[in-house]
Amino acid sequence: MVPPIVKKSYWTLAVLGGIWALLLALVYMHKLHHGYFQNVKNPEEFGFAKGQVTPFWLETSDREKLFCWHVLPLDVYLDHERELVSSVQDDVVESGEFKNTLGARLLREDKDGWRPSIYRSMSGISHTHTLVCDYRGFGISTTNNKPHLPTETGLITDGISIVSFVLNELQHPASRTILLGQSLGTAVTAATALYFTDPDSALLPQGLVHPPVAAKAPQPFAGVILAAAFTDLPTLLKTYKVKGIVPILSPLQNYPKIANFLSARIIDTWPTLARLRALITAATGSSTPFHITILHARNDQEFPFQIAETVYSPLETLMLAEEGASSVSERRSIQGGERVQRGAFAYRKVETKEGERTVEVEVVRYGGHSEGVGWGQVNLAVRRAWRRVDGEG
Repeated sequence: MVPPIVKKSYWTLAVLGGIWALLLALVYMHKLHHGYFQNVKNPEEFGFAKGQVTPFWLETSDREKLFCWHVLPLDVYLDHERELVSSVQDDVVESGEFKNTLGARLLREDKDGWRPSIYRSMSGISHTHTLVCDYRGFGISTTNNKPHLPTETGLITDGISIVSFVLNELQHPASRTILLGQSLGTAVTAATALYFTDPDSALLPQGLVHPPVAAKAPQPFAGVILAAAFTDLPTLLKTYKVKGIVPILSPLQNYPKIANFLSARIIDTWPTLARLRALITAATGSSTPFHITILHARNDQEFPFQIAETVYSPLETLMLAEEGASSVSERRSIQGGERVQRGAFAYRKVETKEGERTVEVEVVRYGGHSEGVGWGQVNLAVRRAWRRVDGEG
């Protein structure tokens, strides 16, 4: 006869195991968002000026429909405010129709050119247009293709489709385009940047549906900015806490067989570090400029801030193998007595001899996990990218 205490322990473990399995299955959390009760088709509800944002549908290469915003910079909006206010449409336009909107025309003519908080932040940068889309299954974007859920292959297809739309449909040059991702978006951004550097890379999913217009690789983007990046998903889940509270795999570290069993069943592994290494190798081989910025907040309660340097260090080693490359490293002591560039907690940078290829990591003191992407450090990273493009820094 099994003692009652053993039965209780068994059922406790079973329930906890079920909860952990559920959390693993819901790793994308695509239906949990702050704007659930707000109308994303009316950007004014999120603090934008009337007509500043054009909502539109973008069709991906595999026929999903992504809900997108084109956010005008405030300086451009101010110059055309009356015309923009009078041209506001009630319906969300299709991607083909978007090209004919006033916002798209201003984008083409502007040669300089906590989620909504970052879009408002970016709109304050002169001549900086922001194009942002909900990935498939997120917000009101569709999931028509099997398995009717977000997947690694699907989300990367979305990222590639968005950038292809900018480069080919809107005819906006890569040299005036910055790719910016936060949290899971850093993995999508890294994979997308790799695609436009080496579309045949073995590190890209085999099931990608390529855009109608073949990628002109390699593309020299003005910058790739990654806020709260991670090396790969199985490694991240060992320390990740949902909303900084509920751990995923860390409670199982004393039970390695169970932890390894669950980790081995993670289908979407998101090998971001490996893809960044492949990007650097491909770009170096073709002498293509690239500038990668990794940002992380020290008070991030979901992703340990140490991950930022775990991502950076192998990239630094790879780049230092190139003749003439050099690196700098600055770190604030526990007493806070040492000066660190930009006031960060830690700052490291590696660059080639002429500075045409750079990777930098900046660990800042504050910003948390989601909110920090709308703070000054990301805004400054974008501004520095434009200065670099303009030859000012």
